[in-house]
Amino acid sequence: MFFKRALYRSATQAVGNFDFSREVMNKFRKDYRDKIVAYTKYLHDNVTINHKGEIWDFRRLCEPYCELNTAFLAFLKLYDDSDPSSGTYPAIEIFGTKAFIGNNVYGVKLTNESIIESFSTAILPIYLVAPYKDTSAIYEWLIAAKDAFEEPQFALFRMGVTGDALVSAEVRRMGMETAPLIAGSVVAMIVFVVMSSFRSDPSRAKPWEAVAGCIVPLLALLSAMGILNFFDLKFQSIIVASFFLVLSVGVDDVFIILRAWDRTNGPVVERMGSTLEEAGPSITISALTNAAAFFVGMSSSTPAVQSFSLFSAVAIIICFVYELVFFSAILALSGRRESGGMQSLLCCFQADPQAHCRLVEALVRVQHTVISWWSKAVAWWSIRVVMVVSLLFYYYVSALGIMDIHTFITIEKMALPDSYLQHFQERYETALRNMQPISVFITKPGDLTDPENLAVIKSIVADFENALHSYGPNSTYLWLNAYEDFLSFYNEDSSFTYEEIPTFFKSSSYFYLSSFVKYNESACAQNIPECIPSFFFLTNFHDVIKYHELIPVVNDWRRIADKYKSHGVYAFSDHSPFVDQTMAIDSTVWSSVATALGCTALACFIFLPDLKCIICAVMSVFSITVGVIGLLSLWGLDLDPLSMAALLMAIGFSVDFTAHICYHFYKARHPKVSDRIEECLTSIGMPLVQVCVVRQAARKVRGRMGIIDFQVGLSTIVALAPLLFKQSYLAVVFLKTITVVVLLGMIHGLIVLPIVLTFVAGDSSSPFSKSSTPSTASTDSERSSQKSVERKESFYRTQSTPYWRSPNCSCPTRIRTRQGRAGLSRGGSRQIARFQAQNRSRPNTLNAIASMFLDL
Repeated sequence: MFFKRALYRSATQAVGNFDFSREVMNKFRKDYRDKIVAYTKYLHDNVTINHKGEIWDFRRLCEPYCELNTAFLAFLKLYDDSDPSSGTYPAIEIFGTKAFIGNNVYGVKLTNESIIESFSTAILPIYLVAPYKDTSAIYEWLIAAKDAFEEPQFALFRMGVTGDALVSAEVRRMGMETAPLIAGSVVAMIVFVVMSSFRSDPSRAKPWEAVAGCIVPLLALLSAMGILNFFDLKFQSIIVASFFLVLSVGVDDVFIILRAWDRTNGPVVERMGSTLEEAGPSITISALTNAAAFFVGMSSSTPAVQSFSLFSAVAIIICFVYELVFFSAILALSGRRESGGMQSLLCCFQADPQAHCRLVEALVRVQHTVISWWSKAVAWWSIRVVMVVSLLFYYYVSALGIMDIHTFITIEKMALPDSYLQHFQERYETALRNMQPISVFITKPGDLTDPENLAVIKSIVADFENALHSYGPNSTYLWLNAYEDFLSFYNEDSSFTYEEIPTFFKSSSYFYLSSFVKYNESACAQNIPECIPSFFFLTNFHDVIKYHELIPVVNDWRRIADKYKSHGVYAFSDHSPFVDQTMAIDSTVWSSVATALGCTALACFIFLPDLKCIICAVMSVFSITVGVIGLLSLWGLDLDPLSMAALLMAIGFSVDFTAHICYHFYKARHPKVSDRIEECLTSIGMPLVQVCVVRQAARKVRGRMGIIDFQVGLSTIVALAPLLFKQSYLAVVFLKTITVVVLLGMIHGLIVLPIVLTFVAGDSSSPFSKSSTPSTASTDSERSSQKSVERKESFYRTQSTPYWRSPNCSCPTRIRTRQGRAGLSRGGSRQIARFQAQNRSRPNTLNAIASMFLDL
């Protein structure tokens, strides 16, 4: 039966002082060599694991790459202390054959340019192979090998082991140890939201509704996880950050819906329709732009970023649907409780209608004073000049950061601070800087008996030996050269033939080269090209180790490979995938910015059919994004998969702060721009606390949805605050990003946008001003929004009966109201008649939706 197999490259490293100088006593030199040989033998023979009831050892995992270190082990055994010339670098001669050891010894000191005087580090590279269903056996065996370092017999060296499986395990450990912090996030968020849900009228408080609002994002996360698992998508540790992200986004929507609900009075169905009409565009714009930004992130070549973006986009969309369906149904039940006069916390007991909080009222008066002053100040030229100067300085600083930003990916960033990789990887990479292998695969070698084709193969080898940062011909590990020496020694005719290939690879001098060639013995016996369908060789490069340093090197390799496309040449290094990610990150970030701007413009065009508001919203998102990238660069963050995921999140978040302001400014009813700004900030600005004081019926009611921008920022920080308890790079990146985007978002939403909107709009009338009459050219969206605001004007200002309770309403859940009901004045009755006349032809879509939620 054929099984797919997974190949992992690992390396055991012994760090010590292998000194071969004459001044050091011989017994120490021999002890060092013998210990390395003994440890290698111990790995081969004694390190075993029990995997699924079967015993797995090195031989079962290493085939067909078991002999990669044969030359180095032979060198350790055969080195003659009395003849230093027996230790040459980077290749030695064993039984008349040149063997390359440059990938085994590092920190080499040479005499006479090629004689090894000493070396400080020995590395034994090994390749482990297993069927995909048993890849965990590789990890288990590496852990067993790592534990073997603790044996007293090997205490002479400072040893370590690394490999793909171990690195992946450390990255997963970071995610698994960070995931439980979501519980702290949930608790902190519930406390924050519940405290913010209290009102001056205790019966209007919503502690249980706030708890339900915090549960909605958790349900969305569970649903998203189930969907991804259903499609067999692997879990990546970076997805853990999405847990905190979706929690904060979901709670932000809860704030917006709750505030819209608090702006209403009357029957539950009517309040639900008004709430959905008020909050729907805001949360829809946020959900669409956030999801769009993450869908763009799926174009990244980094699998971790792809998984993070896909999961975040799916979870945000599901959370948006749950907010509209599940949370709205919870609010419908809350409305019935309020209409029954029951307490908010102990729902079975009657509430005291006289209870209220004077402190909350005082805070709201202060809030209104500040908003009223700022609404007038934004029109002052002195304020505008200060803002322009400040923005110029802000853009200058951001430009400096953007020009200084660079892509820097390291394995250490993906591990926790207490991971062994933090220290071992640095030593390992320091050693590898002197010599690193590159595997060059030739998948279509053609007919090697053809001298011209054989010359092309040698040209391929020569080009890679002279590539950028190549170590040269002395570092090449190629079976072809040894085979030609073999033919010239044993055959009278030294021309290439396939017939001797099996004999060559089975000989005691060259058997270790069989790992580099795939050959067919029956075809070799017939001396046909199918004898060797493919092979690979090793050559080495040096002086570069970091992924960003390797970009020109990898590009040069690919240039050479493209030159020989007909031979199917592919160059591979362990670093190549990370180099590809490094090269792709820049383009992904900027394409995400461009897409986010396009999605913002599209969403605003749908919900805000006003060119000035659309331009202001898009430019504000661009300004925030530029500032986030520039300031994070100055704060010490580099571009890597984690920071790119955080930037995708920031791009989506930047829309929240601007969309709310522009939408409410667009819908403001006053003809004077300063009054429109005041109404906008009163509805969606930044009050001191989340309160909504329900004024007396005879007083002018103002919506205090103003905490939303402040809450959106603060709740997001609260959601991610538990990451402080896990000092990993992932936590640092997301906390820094959230801090910057929240601060810039609130500054743009509460300071910059009001000033810009005041300047751009001038004193032009709002499309929803009571003095404005929509023209025949008005769009359907504008006429619908105008009717919506006119209805709210009648409802909010006078508490008259809206359309859902009028005799003309065809809604099945309408409640007919007699004009002379207690508590309404004659003026109120006239308002009812006027409102009914204005809304006789209003569609009943929202009525039906509200009725559906009430039925749920």
